[in-house]
Amino acid sequence: MRELEIKILEVDPQKIRQCLEEVGAKKSFDGEMLALFLDYEDRRISKRGDVLRIRREDQEIRLTYKSHISQEGIKEMEELETSAGDAETLIRIFEQLGCGIVKQTRKFRTQYEWKGTHIVLDDYKDDLSEIPVFVEIEALDPESLFETASMLGFSKGDCKSWNTYDLIRYYGLS
Repeated sequence: MRELEIKILEVDPQKIRQCLEEVGAKKSFDGEMLALFLDYEDRRISKRGDVLRIRREDQEIRLTYKSHISQEGIKEMEELETSAGDAETLIRIFEQLGCGIVKQTRKFRTQYEWKGTHIVLDDYKDDLSEIPVFVEIEALDPESLFETASMLGFSKGDCKSWNTYDLIRYYGLS
């Protein structure tokens, strides 16, 4: 699946929720997410701009590999994702292949669906808690990304094509 995504930093979560409710967006997730990012010792995955991740959303475990395509104006990745039964076994398998955990994140996410877009409010915790709440918008085409941002009161100039590592660097947390 091709993923197109933008982030809008330092938002007022109450204002965003109110706006989404007013336009009839449907809440599809509200809870904690834990993510383990894996890579080889030489960081060959992240150096390519790719991501290998094991994530827990509620009780569901998901394995994801994202291949970098572009970050010009929007973040564009090829995303391969599947459900998995046991995170510990996945970790052990990747360790046998030479990959290890390089970063762990915990955040609270509220996700909405509106006109074919996914809009999320992310609030990082623990060592990334200094990152203010932000909005992430995912859509099938660039026009829908920016239409959704506009509906929320933001311009194209407010939109970032950043990944998690870009956020960490921007807020000086690396």
